[in-house]
Amino acid sequence: MITKKSIFIIPLIAGLLSVASCNSDDDYEYEMIDYSGVAITGFSLQEDDDILNNLDSVFFTIDLVNSRIFNADSLPYGTKVNELAVTITSDLCDQLIISSPGEDGVEEIDYITSPNEKIDFSRGAVDLKIVSGDGEYSRNYKIYVNVHQLSPDSLYWASVNEAQLPTVFDVPVSQKSVRMADKAYCLTTDGDAFCMAVSDDPFANQWSKVAVSLPSDTDVRTFTATDNQLYILAGGNLLQSADGVNWTACNETWRSITGSYGDILLGVKESPDGNCYHAFFPDGNYPAEQIDADFPVAGNSGCVTFDSKWSSSPQIMTFGGRNMEGEFTGATWAFDGNSWVKLSGNLPAGEGYAVSKYTVAETDTLSWTIKHSEVILAIGGNQYDAKDGMTVSREVYISRDYGMNWRKAYDDLQLPKSIPGMYNADLLVFDTTLSVGDEYTSRGIGWQELPLVQSFSPVSRAVTPITSWDCPYLYLMGGIDRNGKLQPKIRRGVVNSLRFRPLQ
Repeated sequence: MITKKSIFIIPLIAGLLSVASCNSDDDYEYEMIDYSGVAITGFSLQEDDDILNNLDSVFFTIDLVNSRIFNADSLPYGTKVNELAVTITSDLCDQLIISSPGEDGVEEIDYITSPNEKIDFSRGAVDLKIVSGDGEYSRNYKIYVNVHQLSPDSLYWASVNEAQLPTVFDVPVSQKSVRMADKAYCLTTDGDAFCMAVSDDPFANQWSKVAVSLPSDTDVRTFTATDNQLYILAGGNLLQSADGVNWTACNETWRSITGSYGDILLGVKESPDGNCYHAFFPDGNYPAEQIDADFPVAGNSGCVTFDSKWSSSPQIMTFGGRNMEGEFTGATWAFDGNSWVKLSGNLPAGEGYAVSKYTVAETDTLSWTIKHSEVILAIGGNQYDAKDGMTVSREVYISRDYGMNWRKAYDDLQLPKSIPGMYNADLLVFDTTLSVGDEYTSRGIGWQELPLVQSFSPVSRAVTPITSWDCPYLYLMGGIDRNGKLQPKIRRGVVNSLRFRPLQ
C-alpha cells in the first residue's frame, strides 16, 4: 500500500537508482529523504458572503508536483480578492509563512499564529512557505486565486467583426433583414431599385444577390417573415412571396405590419371612419378588434417568440414604436394566438429597437457551474427625452422576465465604441458550428476585425476532448445613425462563454 509519505519518497528513489545503475554500489551512500512534512493537504477560502456566496465551497487544486495551488474555475468577474482569509491544512509542520505583494513591499503573515488574517490576492500569485516539523525540510508553493478578467456573460462582438451589407448598391438608403426557416433575407433599396440577398451561412458571409421587381412605393421596413412566407407593404397593399424574389398581391390593404405568429401575419387595418383594427393574414376566424390607443402602428420592434410552461400555446412580444397619434411608446405587447395584451414593459419610449431573444451565461455560486439563461436584448432605438429631445441611442437593454421589466445592461454588455448609436437595425441569431481553433478566428469572407481592448482568453476546461460545438451568433444588420443615414454594415457578435469550447 502506498502511503502519503511514500508519494514523496518514490520519485527520489527512482532517480537515485537510475544513476546508481551506471556506477558501483561503493560510489554512493543513499539518503532517504521524507518530504511528507511539507505537503499541503487542503486549501480553501473562508466563508464571506459580503464578497461572494458560498466562497468557502470554491474548489482549489493542489498540484504537489509543481508546488501550485489554484482554482481552475475562475471566480466571477468583479469578485474582490484583496481581503480573503484562507483555511490551510497540512501534515505536522513547524512554519506556514504567507508572503503577498503589498503597497509597501512584501507582506508576511504567520498562518499558524494568525489563521484568520486577510490576504491580498489582487496583485498576483501569493507565496506560501512550509517548514517540516523537525525543521529539516521546507517547500515553497505559489497560490493563485483566479478571477475572470472579462465577464462571461458579456456580449463580445467576436473581436468586433464587421462586414458590408449584402447588396448590389453602392449607397443603399434603407434595409430590412429577417429570418425565415434556416435562411437570412436582406432587402435593400437605393431609392429607385431593390435587391434581395439570401444566405444560409451568414457566419461565412456568403450571400446570393438578385434584383427584385417591387412597386416604387414599397416600404422596405415593413418586410416581414412568417414561418413559411415573406410579406411587405407597397402603398398599403399587402404582397407575399415564398422566396423573396417573386411577389404576388394578397388583395389586402393594411396600415402597418406588426409581426408574425407562426404562419399568421399580424398587422393593423384602418377603416374608412379612421378607426384601426388588428389584422390577420390569412384571417381565419379572428374577430375584428379595435386596437388600443397605445398600440404601435409604426416603428415597433420585431417579434420575439416564447414557449412558457405557464401557457398552452406560444406567445410573441413586440416592443416600443409609435401609436396612432405618432407618440413614442416603451410598452411591451404580447399576443397568445387569440388576442393582444399590453404588459408593464418599461423600455424608454422609442422606435426602431433591434430586439432578439438570446442566451447569456451566469455563474451559479451554489454549484460553481456556468448556467445559461434566456433573456431578451434590445439595442439602440430612436428615443425622445423631455430634456434632451430626440436621441439616437447606443444603449443595450436586457429583460430577464419575458419583457415585463427592462434595465440598462451592465457595462460589458454595451456596444463597443466602434459601433455608433442607431435605430431601425435588425438583430438576427444563427447557430454556427465551431471547431477547435475557431474561437479566436474571424472565419468568413469580407469580415474586418476592428480594435477591441481585452485581457481575457478563456480556454476549455473540458475533461474529454470536444472538437466542435454549436455557437449562437448575433448579426446586427444596418441601422440609421444620428445623421439619418443608413449604416451599410453587418456587425457579428457572441456571448463570451458560448464562443469558447463548452465544459463537459
